[in-house]
Amino acid sequence: PPPPPNGSGGGSAAPPAGDGGSAAPTPSPLQNLGISYKRQHNGPRFRRFEGTVQDLFEATIQAGLADRMFRLLVMKPLQTEKLEGLEVKSLSGGELQRVAIVICLGTPAQVYLIDEPSAGLDCEQRITVAQVIKRWVVSHSGKTAFVIEHDFVMASAMSDRIVVYTCPPCLACPAWPPFGLVSLGFNTFLEMLNVTFRRDPENLRPRINKRNSAMDRQQKANGQFYLFDLVDED
Repeated sequence: PPPPPNGSGGGSAAPPAGDGGSAAPTPSPLQNLGISYKRQHNGPRFRRFEGTVQDLFEATIQAGLADRMFRLLVMKPLQTEKLEGLEVKSLSGGELQRVAIVICLGTPAQVYLIDEPSAGLDCEQRITVAQVIKRWVVSHSGKTAFVIEHDFVMASAMSDRIVVYTCPPCLACPAWPPFGLVSLGFNTFLEMLNVTFRRDPENLRPRINKRNSAMDRQQKANGQFYLFDLVDED
């Protein structure tokens, strides 16, 4: 059997059960705390729902459906209108992910706790989701999003601060205070790994430099482990 979790993974920062994106119309306990939570794995819970995506939305986010700005800033860019007539149990993993994100963001909250929103999405969808989360939660609603994410492009597109975990494996998992995005956040994390990133000039995605290459040595000498120009497309 696999070893027990050591509390070092991103999911350890999220609650073990319950979420504001539940397929059941009853409120989650976290909603009583002002938290809307999208769990990492949505399929098993959502596929128990008998009905279409539209039925699920009406059972969980009626306020969001009635909000013209929510439809414009969240539902339209995530293209959920193409899914609304489909049975929930027939959706693919990526389609379920978009539905789960819509339900999480459509749940009124002070804090949005979103676990791995990139799972099951292609590159373009990941950037779209990052923009949607930032625009709806931060720019439009003035709330806070706490996102657990492994994709560097998505994390850089939506984040303004980063929490770095440091630990000896299987022993402990201390968390540092929130860092600025690049100057301390990504740089601190990548310095621990002894890895440098640059931006590919053609597709603009982060690329890992070959160890001991000229670019790798130059960036390490300058203390720039993460060299990536961030563009806010809002």
